[in-house]
Parts: sequence; structure tokens; C-alpha cells
Amino acid sequence: MKIALVGGTGDIGTGFAVRWAENHEIIIGSRKADKAQESAGAVLQKLEQNGNVWGTDNGSAIAASEVVVLCVPFESLPLVTGEMKSSYSSQIVISPVVPMSYNGRFFQYSPPPEGSAALQARSLLPEGIRIVAAFHTICAAALQARERHLKADALLCGDDQEALESVAGLTREIKSLRPLKAGPLEASSLVESLTPMLLNAARKNKIKDAGIRIISEREEA
Repeated sequence: MKIALVGGTGDIGTGFAVRWAENHEIIIGSRKADKAQESAGAVLQKLEQNGNVWGTDNGSAIAASEVVVLCVPFESLPLVTGEMKSSYSSQIVISPVVPMSYNGRFFQYSPPPEGSAALQARSLLPEGIRIVAAFHTICAAALQARERHLKADALLCGDDQEALESVAGLTREIKSLRPLKAGPLEASSLVESLTPMLLNAARKNKIKDAGIRIISEREEA
């Protein structure tokens, strides 16, 4: 597939790029094309030039893709959705975006009026765009370590079964990462809110590269 990592020059975008470049064409997007091209070059260096990775501006990356991953902070979400509405056609859009804030003592979930970042993205994008909320609790540093087994779960929320299966397939390509369906897109706030909780627990207990895995009593035994 052709996967656009919108705002993909940061840690999370780099992580997705190094994990998926072996099997897919990766298009790194940025507000400035030259910055995206520089990031693509750095990813190819990590991959020892094995992979199809290139960079361009966000709008061009979206237009050229089949799957779009929104690798931006919540504050930038309108810039890569509503303001670039004309770049979208029939892509699957993956939102790992989390609206949260830090009050000086702990992180807290701060959802928009729509109820979640994923629901806000849906309201800003053209009608019919399929959105899957995913990857909120995946550590960017761990994701960038290409040979590392993450041993975690990625919780997926969405309304389109074909889109959910496509994102589940991409999840399985990341070593030891298990996709779990967590409900319709309307339930995405429940999954997004796990990120500040995870950050708080990791800070208070000095846990590095924290993630989430759901186990049953039978597995534990």
C-alpha cells in the first residue's frame, strides 16, 4: 500500500516508517517538503537504503496515498484534515491523535466537543472517508527500534470492517504487536484516554517505554 505519514517527521512517524517500509511505499509528509525529504533520507539510512520512502508536503502526500496516518499533535489536527480536505478522496485514515494536557502534576484527557480526536477528524474530513482510531498506547521510542518485539496490544476503533481489517493487518506487521477491536469510532474516546493514564503510571513508577497488553486469567496461568 501507499501510506502517507502526515506530519511524519517526528518520532512516531519515523517509527511507522521503519516498521512498514519493507512491505509498503512510505510517503512522509510535512508542511515543508524539504523537511520531509530530509526525514525520508534519515529513515532510508536507518534501513540501509532498503525500502521505498520519500518525502513531500502534506497535501501531496495525502493525495498520493491509500492510507493516511495522522502523526500530528491534537492542536494541528484541523491543519491536516479540514484545511486539506481537497487532498482526500477514498483513503483509510488512521488517527493515533490524543487530546490531552498537563496541569503541572499529571496528564489528563481533554477531548474536543465532538467527543474525541478521531470524531473531530471525521467531522472535518469529506463524507465517506473511513477512519480508524489506533496506536494511541504504542511507545514511539520502542516503535523506532525496528528489531524490537513490542509485546503489546493496539486497540482499534472504527465503523468500517474493511478498514479495520486493513489496519489490523498493518498492526500485525509490527513485531509482536496484537490488534484488538475495541468498538465503533464512537468509543474512540475510551481508547484515547488511555494515553494520559499510561503516561502518568509510567512516570510515577519509573517504567520506561510503557505499553498496554490485555490478558485473560487463562493466559496468566
